[in-house]
Parts: sequence; structure tokens; C-alpha cells
Amino acid sequence: MPKYDVCLSFAGEDRPYVDEVARHLTELGVTRFYDTDEQADLWGKNLVEHLDQIYRHDSRFCVMFVSRHYAAKMWTKHERQSAFDRALVSDTEYVLPVRFDDTELPALRAGTGYLDLRRLTPRELAQMIAQKVGTAVAAPPAGWEYQLFSDTVGLHMRNLKDKRISHEMGFAAAGRTITTDTDAIDYFNARSRAFDKVINEIADLLSPGKQQWAFGPAGRPGDKDKIRLLANKFVEQYENLLDWSADLRGTTVPDRFENLYATAAKLTDAPLRQIEQFVEEFTTASERGAGDLQLNLVYDDGPVRAELQKVQTN
Repeated sequence: MPKYDVCLSFAGEDRPYVDEVARHLTELGVTRFYDTDEQADLWGKNLVEHLDQIYRHDSRFCVMFVSRHYAAKMWTKHERQSAFDRALVSDTEYVLPVRFDDTELPALRAGTGYLDLRRLTPRELAQMIAQKVGTAVAAPPAGWEYQLFSDTVGLHMRNLKDKRISHEMGFAAAGRTITTDTDAIDYFNARSRAFDKVINEIADLLSPGKQQWAFGPAGRPGDKDKIRLLANKFVEQYENLLDWSADLRGTTVPDRFENLYATAAKLTDAPLRQIEQFVEEFTTASERGAGDLQLNLVYDDGPVRAELQKVQTN
């Protein structure tokens, strides 16, 4: 009898997603090989032989997390070779491919059924794996709508981690060059209107009307596709704030406008922190089947107005 229900084969760059899948599998009672759980056992062993044993013999299924990173790594190549060798002699499907992107693996036949992780949260994938191995999955709990919104938001915000760090460090790729005062003022005013639009969009996405549209009226279930869309649009506006700030930092302007643009670029700092705190608190509440989609973004534009007055006066 195999030691594990599933073994998880993935690239290190994709670990944040896989880590959550592993956690949910444990909650569902599915036994799985996940490397970080067995670091002490792996210590000092011949990993080529040991991992071959796991991916070729010790698991009922191998969940293969395909991505551009997965296709390029030495160790994942070894793991998938063992898994495909097992699949060749198996009477039933053994390799269960899931995709982060459209990267092709030569040994994975084009007609093989796979799941698209761009549309699945780690919790949803874990539930589907549990069903595949024959573990009973309970009916969705009350408040599942909040979990789905939280999981979807968290999934996409993690993908923006590098962009968020670049914002914190003040990094930005060089962008447009503005050489005249008139163009500098006009572009600043246009970007100010764009900032207001993003803030208003976030407020609209979390409005009572949008909530009822996605989560359903009291006493009735929500709509999964609408909840996903609402979550995706919410993260899209979060990313728009990051891009808005990076655009100002990357714009070259006449010297006397530099402080104005630099100060304005920091205008997103408070809303970004407030959104991240909201997501953290909402995630905690959603685990209890509850949720509160109220978010009031507060920021101080006084320093920006002061810098604008300086350039207008001069």
C-alpha cells in the first residue's frame, strides 16, 4: 500500500501556492509528501534514490505543478522522470497535472486532462485532490462566499509581492520624459484624476450593491463566478495603485517638478497599507465563516497640495 495519497512536485518559485495546498490537504485528511515537512528525514540521504522511491513507488498520485520554473529546474526534471516512469506501467492515471501557465512539458501528452490554477484557489485544488483520492469532502460551510473571496484575493495579491517590494524600496523603471512646465502640470493633473478614479473604484467594488450582486441576498447562496470577478477586480485596483506610484517615480520632469512628483508618488502608501490590513483581517474572519467588506481609504494629500502650490507660485 502506498505511503502517501499524493506527492507534490513543484518548483521553489511556486511554493507559496503549493504550501497552502499542502496545508488544506492536511485539514482534509489527505496524506501527502511535501518536502518541507520531511527535512529532518531527508537530511543526509541520497536524494536521487530517495525521491525516486517516493515519486515512482510510494504515492497513489503525483500532482505536478507545471510552470516555466518547473520546466527549467534540475530537481523537478528528476521528479517528473520518476513520475512518468511510474505512469508508464500504471493501469490508471498517476500524474495529475495542474498549470500555473501554458508551459509545455515534452513528456506530458497534449491530450492529458489538467486543471488551470489561474482559476483555482489552493483550497479548491486541495478539495479536488481529496475527491480524486476518495476522501470525503464536506459540503461548503456557511459563509463559504467569504472564504472564496478571501482565498482569491490572497492568491492574486501574493503574485504582486515583488511589485509591492519595489514600491517600498522606491524602485521604478524609467518611463516618459517631460521637458516643459505645461506638460508637467497637465500630466500631473491627469494622473491625479486617475488616482481619484482608482479610489472610487475600490469603494464601488465593496459597496452594498456589489456585495449583494456577488454574495447574494440574505439567506441565499452567492455566485462563485461573480465572487471571483469581484475579488479579481479588487486586486486589480490594488495593483493600479502600485502602478500609479511607479509611473510618477519613473517619469522624468523639469527639476522644479521633481519634489511634486516624488511627494505625489507616496500618496498611495496609506491606501496600500489599509488595503493589506483589510485583507489580513478579512482572511481571519472568513475562516470563521464571517466577513465585513467595509473599507474606508484615508490619505493625507496636504503635502502634495503644498508642493503643487510651490510650483504654481514659482
